[in-house]
Order: sequence, then C-alpha cells, then structure tokens
Amino acid sequence: MNSSSKIALFMLALALLFSCKPQTKERADSVSKAQVRLTGITKGYIPDYIELSGKTIYLNKSNLVAPISGYITKVNVQQGDKVKKGDLLFEMQSPEAYVMKDESKFGSVQIKATTTGQLVSLSIVSTGVFADKGSPMCTILSSNDLKLQVNFPFEFDKYAKIGNKCKVVLPDSSVITGTFTNILPQIDEVSQTEKVLADLNNKSFIPENIIVKVLLDKSTKHEVQVLAKECIQTDALMSEFWVMKLINDSTVVKIPVQTGNQSHDKIEILSPQFEEGAKFVSEGGYGLGDTTIVEIIK
Repeated sequence: MNSSSKIALFMLALALLFSCKPQTKERADSVSKAQVRLTGITKGYIPDYIELSGKTIYLNKSNLVAPISGYITKVNVQQGDKVKKGDLLFEMQSPEAYVMKDESKFGSVQIKATTTGQLVSLSIVSTGVFADKGSPMCTILSSNDLKLQVNFPFEFDKYAKIGNKCKVVLPDSSVITGTFTNILPQIDEVSQTEKVLADLNNKSFIPENIIVKVLLDKSTKHEVQVLAKECIQTDALMSEFWVMKLINDSTVVKIPVQTGNQSHDKIEILSPQFEEGAKFVSEGGYGLGDTTIVEIIK
C-alpha cells in the first residue's frame, strides 16, 4: 500500500471517529428522566380514633300546665321562641271573672317561664280558649341541660372515663368538642353497650335527638415523623412499604419504612429517622427503580 492510500485511510478513520461523537451525545441526551415532585417530612401526631354513635338529649324538659281551670286571655309566645326564666308566657282568668269581663285582674293568673331555653311545643296558641287545670300549655327545653348520649361498646369501657374528651361530628359536618360527665350504670342486653353522657362545647342551639358521630382518640399522644400519604409505596400484598428519598440534586433511592397511624392524607413514619429537611417523591414515583436519576418539577 502506497503512502497516499495510507493517508486516505487515516483521514477516513478520523472522519468516522468524529462523526460518531455527536451521535453518542445525541443518544445520551435522548434518554428521558422521570419527572417527579417532592415534598418534605414534618413532626406531628395522627390520632387513632374509635368511631362511636350518639344522640343529643335534654335531661330536663320544663312542661308548663294550666294552674287553674279558666280561659286564656293572653299569649305572648310562639313555638320556637327563646325565653328567659321569669318571662311572661300566658295569662288566664277564672270562668267567673272571664264571663263578667272583669278587667281588674281579679281571678287572673300569670304563667311565667320556669327556666331559660326554647319553646319546642306550644299547646295554647290563641286567646279565648278554655283550659282545664293541669292541661299542658307548652314545653321548654333548658339550654343548660343539653347532653350527648354516647353508646359505648363494653369492650371500650376503659376509654369511658369522666373528663375524657371526644370529637362530635354533626350532620352538617361541623365538629364540636364533648367532655364525658356521667356513666350510667346500665348495659343494653341486646347491643351490649353502656350509655355515657357528655357536655357539649357549643353556644348555639342544637335540637334534641340528632344522631351524631363520636370520635374518641384511643392512642397515647406522641410526636413522630409525618409524611404525605402519596409518598408511600407498597407491594401487592401491602406487606412492605417504602419511600423514594432524594439524596442529591437529581437522584432518588428506595428506602423501606415502618408506618404507624394514618389519616385521609397523612401517615406516620416510625422508622427510620430521617434528617430535617429531607425530601421525598410525592408524584411520579410509581415504577421507579431502587436508584433512579430524576428531573424535579415544581
């Protein structure tokens, strides 16, 4: 082979070598990275609730009755009105005074509210009506006598302690706090539940016989690591759990975890203990390998 042929082959080899480099770089650039979102870990506590049922009751109902037989001469209230103790509700007059149209108040009787509360029933709605002695006139629910009656399965008896607090979820999804005050010494033989009474921390009027959800925390309060639930991955049998943790600016690794209590959007991480400021994949983590290069999106 002469020298000109050698030079030509050398130039061809150089051309092929340099033509391969852009292709290699182009191929490397074409490898797509998994796009993920990250979130941090916090310290907190997730309650472990027992869900019970209960209903609102009024222990004392003030039933007002006609003190004499006579005619109603004045009605100052309507059903649903709020009244204070001592408010004038009705006036009555004996049959003799009513027939004589005596305006001197002779034979007249005033019927006043015996407690502060709300009128839930009204039997006398107009004047001129005759009422026998002892006939019902109205019923007042005392606002101070509202209680929550909780049906406690006996297996949870140890949580039915006076002074324990619970969350009460009303039908409109509003939540108020209850405090256990009395434990009634009876067990329903069919349902095997005991009745526990609680005071409600509520200033507005709540009707009687509302069915509510009662949430009682049965766990001991403690501070642990809390992570967004979407960060947790598991196997088909839900026997193993893990997270994908960021270890540098573009690499995440799989770390097995032990979980604790959980809510609808949070979960406790009991172990291992992560450093403050640690970041975890919250979106885009499904199917990632044990160690994966990722692209972080905001």
